[in-house]
Amino acid sequence: MTTQNFDQIVAFGKENVDAFVKSGTLAVKGLEELSKAYTALANQSIEQTSVAVKALTAAKNPGEFQAIYANLAKSNLESFVAEGRKLQELTNNVLTSSMAPLNARVQALTSLFKAA
Repeated sequence: MTTQNFDQIVAFGKENVDAFVKSGTLAVKGLEELSKAYTALANQSIEQTSVAVKALTAAKNPGEFQAIYANLAKSNLESFVAEGRKLQELTNNVLTSSMAPLNARVQALTSLFKAA
């Protein structure tokens, strides 16, 4: 093995370590974003529950209660679906971005083997 080959191996290893560090950093940032999103969703849910309780307790008769409840249920379901989509997209983005440096190293390794 020549010095040039050894230097290439060392450089490749350093690039791998750099990719792991970058991937970890991106993952941590992504998890922070997810944590903020879940916290915001929890706070929103608490506020919605408070508003719902006030609306339901203000009902003057069972029919009005039923109408308010039906509207709240529909609104909450729509909100749940929309927020679920947002969280799914955010999760996918976090996974994709944090894995990108590692995927690049796998491709580099594959290219190395093909060239050999």
